[in-house]
Amino acid sequence: MLEKTIPKEELNSYYQSKFEYYRKLSALAAIATGILEICYFVTDCQIFGRFANETLIPRISVMIPLILFVILNPMVKTYRRGCLLYYFIPHSAMWATIWAIWYLPDRDFAREGFIIMHFAFLCIGLAMPLKQHIVMHGLIFANIIISNLFIHYQHFDMMITLALPVYAGVIFILLILEKSYADHYLIRKQIEKNSVTDQLTTVFNRNKLEEIVSSEDERFDIEQYRDVVVLMIDIDKFKRVNDTYGHDAGDRTLVFISEQIKSCIRSTDIIIRWGGEEFVVLLVGAAMEVGLNIAEHIRSSVEAADNGICPITISVGVSKYDGGNYREAVNKADQALYYAKNHGRNLVVSYEDIEDRST
Repeated sequence: MLEKTIPKEELNSYYQSKFEYYRKLSALAAIATGILEICYFVTDCQIFGRFANETLIPRISVMIPLILFVILNPMVKTYRRGCLLYYFIPHSAMWATIWAIWYLPDRDFAREGFIIMHFAFLCIGLAMPLKQHIVMHGLIFANIIISNLFIHYQHFDMMITLALPVYAGVIFILLILEKSYADHYLIRKQIEKNSVTDQLTTVFNRNKLEEIVSSEDERFDIEQYRDVVVLMIDIDKFKRVNDTYGHDAGDRTLVFISEQIKSCIRSTDIIIRWGGEEFVVLLVGAAMEVGLNIAEHIRSSVEAADNGICPITISVGVSKYDGGNYREAVNKADQALYYAKNHGRNLVVSYEDIEDRST
């Protein structure tokens, strides 16, 4: 049912987001489970009617997995590893309980203890994929069945029949919560997308830079953007299109240009509507020669294509980003674009060409 809501290719991202959202609550639940397991020593004393030294070590044995959990939890970054670590605690607590039950003169209370354990699985399951939870939680029955081989519970059949509806109820609750978080996730993703997307052309807007530019020194902050060719693209005589054919035609022209650019660049490249009729393209990991070839391909494609309104051409300024403030590369591309606009338009000009001609 979840797969119909979240696209298949998004499931891993969704489960990771869910894990990060609930992990503090689930981690606290895991720690609380270990601590409460130790506290059950009090009930052991009540059953014995004295200090239950027999069950002291079994009860405090849960401290070992609990300490491991506290040490390892900060190192766990993915929900897959978290799934193994978090469920380790309730299962450890359950086996500590089984160990303590071995010494109890009255084992009838084990039934209530095992039912309470389902709530620990419920809280931990908030951060986990439901499919994994069904398996990891379901192992509670394996714990009961295996331990019954040597403990011989007084009401073993009641233990199973009472636990089954509780288990089913926990699964149902987690299903509802998982579906609810799916709605939350999809809404958040749409908001994030809208915040960095130009609504008309559906390419990125300038807010995209916040994701890839360091706020401290305005360098491209992602490793693959260390080596980038910047294209500054402007539609030639765009005002004439608006004045002659109307603003609706102008909007369709902008969409046409964005589609032509997208058809000429790679999936790893980024296209940003810079403002008005200007677009900036970041060619990631491209050499200058490759950048110039792509720029020329975009220019010729726009000139040759039928946009359904009127003949359109573009001018393109090209520069190389090799580190430092990204604005320097954009400004250089803008200067190259300005040169192209003043030397006939419908041209691709690199900033290096301008420097060579001025020397």
